[in-house]
Amino acid sequence: MSGKFRNRKKRTLAHIAAGVTAMLVLGTGGVATAAGTAPAAGPDPEAAPSTRPAAGPERTTLVAAGSRPVSGTNPTAAPLSRNAAPGGFQRVTSHKVQLKNKVTDADGDTSTLTFEVWTADAAGKPLKKVSIADNEWGVIVSPYVASATTVTADVPVGKLALNTNYVFHTSAFDGSLYETSWSPWARFRIELPVDLTLPTPDYGAPDPTSLNTPPDYLQTKPLVVGGTPLSAPSSRQAAEQCGEADADGRQVCFGASTPVAQGKAPGSGAKSVGAAAATAGVEWCNTDFENILATRFTECDVRSVPIYIRMDGAIQATARFMFLRILELDGQNSFTEHLTIEPAQQIPTAFREINFVGAKHLCQASCTPQEPDHSAWQGKTWWVPGEMHSASLTTPYTWDASVTGKTYLYKPDVQIDANILPADGKIRPFLTGYQWSLDYDGGTEDLDRIRCDTTTAGPGTGCVFVNHAPTYLMNSKAFPQAAAHAWLIQKATPKHPGSRTDRTPLHYMGDSAQNTRSRGRICPTGWAATNGDASALVDAADSLNCDEFAFASTYNSGGMSSAEHGLNPALLPGGTTPTGAACIGTYAKKHGTMVHLFSLNGTDPTFGEVCGRSAISGMHNQESMGNHFATFMRDMRLMDKDAYWLDTRMNDGGTCAYGTGGGQPVICKLTAA
Repeated sequence: MSGKFRNRKKRTLAHIAAGVTAMLVLGTGGVATAAGTAPAAGPDPEAAPSTRPAAGPERTTLVAAGSRPVSGTNPTAAPLSRNAAPGGFQRVTSHKVQLKNKVTDADGDTSTLTFEVWTADAAGKPLKKVSIADNEWGVIVSPYVASATTVTADVPVGKLALNTNYVFHTSAFDGSLYETSWSPWARFRIELPVDLTLPTPDYGAPDPTSLNTPPDYLQTKPLVVGGTPLSAPSSRQAAEQCGEADADGRQVCFGASTPVAQGKAPGSGAKSVGAAAATAGVEWCNTDFENILATRFTECDVRSVPIYIRMDGAIQATARFMFLRILELDGQNSFTEHLTIEPAQQIPTAFREINFVGAKHLCQASCTPQEPDHSAWQGKTWWVPGEMHSASLTTPYTWDASVTGKTYLYKPDVQIDANILPADGKIRPFLTGYQWSLDYDGGTEDLDRIRCDTTTAGPGTGCVFVNHAPTYLMNSKAFPQAAAHAWLIQKATPKHPGSRTDRTPLHYMGDSAQNTRSRGRICPTGWAATNGDASALVDAADSLNCDEFAFASTYNSGGMSSAEHGLNPALLPGGTTPTGAACIGTYAKKHGTMVHLFSLNGTDPTFGEVCGRSAISGMHNQESMGNHFATFMRDMRLMDKDAYWLDTRMNDGGTCAYGTGGGQPVICKLTAA
């Protein structure tokens, strides 16, 4: 085709007025409004492009000798994820969808490209045409471009739904001729790597308290940053504790207690353990089974302890007792031990009598047990076959709280002596003893370690079980944006910060200067305003905030370098300084009637990241912590390096699968507890 004829073709199109009802309006990324009759209600998706001439009427009589333009054979949607969705659908990771294809004209003419989108079934079969532009054809028509150009059509946000199967194809038009058939179909879905539907906030929901959280069997120590651990593990191993053998080779021993049934909780029908337990009011501590459980202020250790009579090493008879010790921290400069002893089963007739003749309490330095005499026992301290009663003893301790600004570590202990009388005519009792600290099950030897202080960590002076990690409960009902962000990073990243299930506690970091450095690296000034969406705000007084998780006030923060003793520095490949760019980025946005937490448009996280930052409501961000967390810290006397758990109180109800390294999206609907 000659250049002269090509020019005539374009000039002819420009001067056509008769037979059209509207001029074709074109612009960069624009939409063509074309003349002609609207398509039928259900057009044939494979019908020739000229049957729905969105780019203008075909004028075959003017250019009978011309070549038709053609679409490329590899249309694509963008931005694409590294991983395809099932069924061969391209996974698009942004609300801002771009459709792309190449257009070629053998004559070298400029051409337009029309983009048409349909919903599809799982096999990619088109079902229903989707309007992606506000014109009678519902299609996007590009401006005229040179031959061999790859054309991009920007689909307006909101025209396409999330998590829906789509197909699109293109048709080329050179001003007179359409190509005879559409391009191949391209399959795609808009699946943001993160799409969490949040519950409607209840701003009247009260902050939950951590004071009544259930007891825990985990021994979770403060963080060690060089030097000696704050609470060093015991080197002692549980072993038999025996008296001396007599001339005949007979010996009496307390055996090692039965291993702890970790993770097992007392049943609702647990029986009483006597006066001491009733005085303590600790309903979850009972002798139904062996266990060690603790809260920040109460520790319960229940052991099934055997007493043996043996001859020349061979056991002749065994009586088994339940030993229960409750340590209750009263606040101020005192705490109390409640000790209960009762048979676990009928005492064998091989024993004439088992008599617990005394108890001696031990503590460190400035800690002093107020030793009661034997008359303080509630119930008889001796048993004969057939008796199943309980005996209990209450022992108070005091510690020196006269010097301010001090921290002390104590480990109370008790020695119990017993006379064992066999029933075979030998009248002389066998004396043996049992010391509590010599019979710990592995991994629980320091759960009863007490830290007392006269600092400003809490109100007045006080004590805590330092190796019990308390749980901070987020108010997910009132502030779901912040709770959902913490839930995402806790569930879908490999460090699982604060997750009790994964045993990866948060460790409080009390250095305010380091807090500021960490926060600045993850959430630089202006990041939330640039990446957030105002639809997430509560009211006109609200503003967008950058919410970082793990918190900047923890050693788990992605903004804390290894040199600063950070556990999880967020580093880009080859980088040495922590940065929020290495975290999963999300933002809150109202979508339909609900607020969602979305991954940032166009991002494709691996879910191998160690942290997250999210542009959310400032009110949700600040109120989810603020005074609520300050109260938690004071209630739990939290100090630098102390461990604690985070319960986001969010639940997916089984509606989603987590990414966890495979790059698969986290799409689910959350509910608040």
